[in-house]
Amino acid sequence: MSTRPAITLLLVMLLSAVAAACGSSVPAGPSIAPSPVAPSAAATPPSRPSLPPATPGPAPTATPIVGGVDGGAGGPMLTIEQLDEDTILATIADPRARAWRITVAGTGALGGDRWDLVAEVGDVGPVISATEIRDGTVVDELDLTPFWDGTAAAGGCHATLQVCLDSGGFEIPEGDGLFSVRLELPQAQVPLVIRGATARWDGEPFVLGPWTETEAFPWGEG
Repeated sequence: MSTRPAITLLLVMLLSAVAAACGSSVPAGPSIAPSPVAPSAAATPPSRPSLPPATPGPAPTATPIVGGVDGGAGGPMLTIEQLDEDTILATIADPRARAWRITVAGTGALGGDRWDLVAEVGDVGPVISATEIRDGTVVDELDLTPFWDGTAAAGGCHATLQVCLDSGGFEIPEGDGLFSVRLELPQAQVPLVIRGATARWDGEPFVLGPWTETEAFPWGEG
């Protein structure tokens, strides 16, 4: 066989192989869809603790003080407080005093009747007394000193003024210059006046100087 037909045949076979290769399709692999990208979460502001609602405080209570009178510049001060319908608290204040007195007196026909409640500095403790006076005359005197040391109960009433006190109603001067007496007036039928007075040591210990008295504080119907 001549060389030329052989070359021709070889070219024909080569072209056939190329044509077959071009005509065959390569199976496509599975398509991969792109993964969705999750949207980024918005930044969350930090939480703040909630404050509890403000709780209103207790309403201020009205002062029970109903009045007061004094004995002038640097003198004693008398204060009257009403504790209930039938009870008052009388307080005489004088830090420099060595004796304190609260006097409850009648008016009109009972103008000569009074009750002197006195606390005086003593060697051991205050000496306390209640002196009942009727028509200008002393008719009874109670020694209330045992109340201070707790050896006895103190109490009593004025016969005509119908004013009473009890052992639970005292505040004894102990460095603060205050003497307080709680007075019960459940059946007071006449107007009263209340005064306070103090005395100091006038030069010598246990020697009282003159009493300095406050103005009168009226109590009851006039």
